[in-house]
Amino acid sequence: MARSGPPAYAWDWFARQRLLWREARSRLTALASPVASRYHAVDTRAEVLALLRTDYERDPLVRNVVHGVVTDVVFLGRTSGRFADLGVPNAPRGMRWWWSVLTGETPEPRPASEVPARQRTEPAQLTLDEVNQGWGG
Repeated sequence: MARSGPPAYAWDWFARQRLLWREARSRLTALASPVASRYHAVDTRAEVLALLRTDYERDPLVRNVVHGVVTDVVFLGRTSGRFADLGVPNAPRGMRWWWSVLTGETPEPRPASEVPARQRTEPAQLTLDEVNQGWGG
């Protein structure tokens, strides 16, 4: 049975979270395993992510470290409940994907009707249309 790894959007979200990829690298370099030397040799985000993406599919040790980092850093170890209980109303799709892998639950995005409308406060910033119509000039 072939494993299905994280989609590009999940890796993209992971890569934007500096704490995640740096913690994954840190944990991997601390292991008493041949994998540690490979992670000692890389430092930049691009290098670390390229190695993580390759190793995630073929090395269960790397996969477990990545899962542990996401569990500990993103979800603060709270993966036994429901995603809705975390209080993340507009979670990015990448975050929801990692939650699904870790827990088996597929969290649904909050319906647009439940997202609070952005309220304008005074003094209001003019929109580009308002500026083009001569307001604020």
